[in-house]
Amino acid sequence: MHTENLLTIHTSTDHPNIRLCAWKIKYTLSLYADLGFLIPLDWKHSDPLPPKFLIFFDNIQDTIGVARYLQSQLPLELCDKIRWFNSDMTTKFKEAAVTDLISGDVIGLCTTEAFGMASGRHS
Repeated sequence: MHTENLLTIHTSTDHPNIRLCAWKIKYTLSLYADLGFLIPLDWKHSDPLPPKFLIFFDNIQDTIGVARYLQSQLPLELCDKIRWFNSDMTTKFKEAAVTDLISGDVIGLCTTEAFGMASGRHS
């Protein structure tokens, strides 16, 4: 990599529509139950969709496991509103997923750092 071809962009995450959160884990990690707050237990099909979210993981299997767990909290016809997103996906899939998240067709992505690489194309 040549420094004359390198572009570094620094931007703040201090935006009213971005919320970072962390709290102590209560349940076994493999159950993913600590992320259940993203889909309220009393959520009904007639309710507005939950707020959009991104959850970052350091391995692909967790992106799949959490997405499936959260999908199980939704009515079957809305399961496509939550997807996993990682470097194993095609470029076309990743671009479509980012577009769908921006438009609201998708409310949540369970992802690895691959999201950062794909989302930069939409800025």
